[in-house]
Amino acid sequence: MATESPATRRVQVAEHPRLLKLKEMFNSKFGSIPKFYVRAPGRVNIIGEHIDYCGYSVLPMAVEQDVLIAVEPVKTYALQLANTNPLYPSSGLQGSLRQRL
Repeated sequence: MATESPATRRVQVAEHPRLLKLKEMFNSKFGSIPKFYVRAPGRVNIIGEHIDYCGYSVLPMAVEQDVLIAVEPVKTYALQLANTNPLYPSSGLQGSLRQRL
């Protein structure tokens, strides 16, 4: 397992149109402002889908597509997700997290 934290970078939401649009959509859906945003860059594996965990070489490559997430931590076990792309409706994305003892 990696012991280092992932890189973080502070940005101004107003300077990035995608973040500003996501902030507005989050506020209209959940009635609050996100506390932070997460971006996961896309990648493809030219070589490596099922060989990397066997110790063989892999060749991942970055792609332009990414996932951008707005987050507001809550104190409940209910997890609410919403997709902002109208091509992919977000019905059925609500779930519940149960504490494991």
